[in-house]
Amino acid sequence: MVLLLPLESVTLRRAAITVRDGANAVFANRKADVSVRECNYSSDGVVAAYDRCVDDKVDWVIGPLGRSDVATLAQAKVTTLRPTLMLSPLGTAPPSPITVLSPDLESEGETIAQQATVDACRRPALAEASGALANRVAASVLSFWRDRVATPLIESTLGARDSWRRLADGWRRDNVDCVLFAGGANALSELRPYLRNMTLYVTSASYETTLDRTADWTGVRIADSPWLIDAERAEFAAFLPTEALSPTLARLYALGVDAARLAVAAGRDSLPATFDGAIGQLTLKNGQYRRQPMVGEFRERNLVKVAP
Repeated sequence: MVLLLPLESVTLRRAAITVRDGANAVFANRKADVSVRECNYSSDGVVAAYDRCVDDKVDWVIGPLGRSDVATLAQAKVTTLRPTLMLSPLGTAPPSPITVLSPDLESEGETIAQQATVDACRRPALAEASGALANRVAASVLSFWRDRVATPLIESTLGARDSWRRLADGWRRDNVDCVLFAGGANALSELRPYLRNMTLYVTSASYETTLDRTADWTGVRIADSPWLIDAERAEFAAFLPTEALSPTLARLYALGVDAARLAVAAGRDSLPATFDGAIGQLTLKNGQYRRQPMVGEFRERNLVKVAP
């Protein structure tokens, strides 16, 4: 196995180390039959690093991690191309034998929209904060709703904070009973007091803080990685990190765990078509793992799985 990660990159170093640690937690249990080489690509570029570290004796390459490096490698002519699990979205089907494995906000947006319909939300509203992540969540919610749900969806953009009370009062007059929220943790915490009688649905983009700061989030439902929601699952026990991680880093650690588990499961053969992963239920299609996140609910500074 080769771990092709930007371990010395100024911007991606912490993320790369966390992914590496997750993968190595899996490989540590397979020391007798798995040889692992770390291959840093910050200094000489991802293609040169791939050529330097990968030969025909390599069974799997895990990486690269950054979006631009994923795109660069997918288009490159490397000396020896081996089965490779790339860890950021590519936006198109990758060339064989490359496979894309990546957590994504779009699947989470679809999942919270679906959960709202399962919960029989009668009068839903979409609240979109500013920012690229919020825009991605909102777009995925809207796409799902327009394609699959007949119930109208009220669309609102969060403006200045002093207008949020009026916005919430307007929702009450319109009998809104649930809000699909696209925004970050700070906006969620400040908006939540105005919406006590409404169910909120959020994605991992809203959960960046520690659990001890989520007391006011009780009842909020979230689509996220099983690693965070169902942390007591037995098959995760052997791979737990040695230190507490923020939610953002925990998702990256889970990505490393899944990449290593998939590579080990594949061995010298093909990747599994379906996989019960730490980042979600995974289904392989057109060279990419499609992800079904888990739904959880915040309850008094805890995050618990919502029963299907």
